[in-house]
Amino acid sequence: MITNNRTRTSNHHAVNFPIAIGRKQIRIRPTRNGLIFMVLVAAMFVGSFNYNSNLGFLFTFFLGSIAFVSITSTCKNVLGISIGSVFAEPVFAGKKANFELTVAGGIAPRIRIGFAFADHPAVYHDLAAREDNRIRVSVLANSRGMFKPGLVSMHSDYPLGLFRVSALIDANLECVVYPQPLKGDLRTIDSESSTSEDRRISGPGSDDFQGLKNYAPGDPLQRISWRASARGQGLFTKDFTGKSGSAVFLDWHRLNSSDPERRLSRLCHMVLQAYCNDMHYGLRLPGHSLAPDKGRDHKLRCLKALALY
Repeated sequence: MITNNRTRTSNHHAVNFPIAIGRKQIRIRPTRNGLIFMVLVAAMFVGSFNYNSNLGFLFTFFLGSIAFVSITSTCKNVLGISIGSVFAEPVFAGKKANFELTVAGGIAPRIRIGFAFADHPAVYHDLAAREDNRIRVSVLANSRGMFKPGLVSMHSDYPLGLFRVSALIDANLECVVYPQPLKGDLRTIDSESSTSEDRRISGPGSDDFQGLKNYAPGDPLQRISWRASARGQGLFTKDFTGKSGSAVFLDWHRLNSSDPERRLSRLCHMVLQAYCNDMHYGLRLPGHSLAPDKGRDHKLRCLKALALY
């Protein structure tokens, strides 16, 4: 999922990129060290007042001015940062979803900026000035579907750690999460008849080797001829003919399980097997089916259909 300098719409709201951090979006609060610091300064002021100590007043006001300067510096470290685009690769359930943010720091470098989702550890980065910085923020995706991690928190306590300036960013982030693959036999049915018996395949099959063809993006790695590549002849894939050329279907109704999630996980593993075996396959789900095809794009279409079922 990529969003870049345009309006992105969802069922709830629209998001305009880039998203810039303004004064109205930030919140300022003291850190634990900041609270201790303020208590000490207050105690020094009371002591200086009781004992009428000019040196105590001087030191107290000096420390107080440092605190005010710290607030200004911390705010300036966050103000003006903007998010220009968001990218998230689909993942399988139980894995971490990685959201890559393109962040512009502005005319000055930004030091120790934290990015995090709610209830997750933050990642800290220094942002270079006058260029786009790529920040990756990860969050665990436990279940399949369209995963929405929520708001992104951007914060900083630079330079002294006395105050923390934070801003919540609503970029309407989302990521497709595929079902977790569940291993088992690859069961297919011929595309010509939906009543034919199941075909169980445990390996690449007994296809006849026809020759080598030029590698195309999306070809399975298992079919690459590494021997030809080692001889410096270029990148080729092995071409087979035989039964794998006939179209088959991976069918929801052919799986013996009462748990829908288990069926989706089995079909997910079967799609991966069919892709690795370079098969011409289709997918049948209740109320939805994908025509037989092959290649990486078809595999991604099938996995997305399983994720959003």
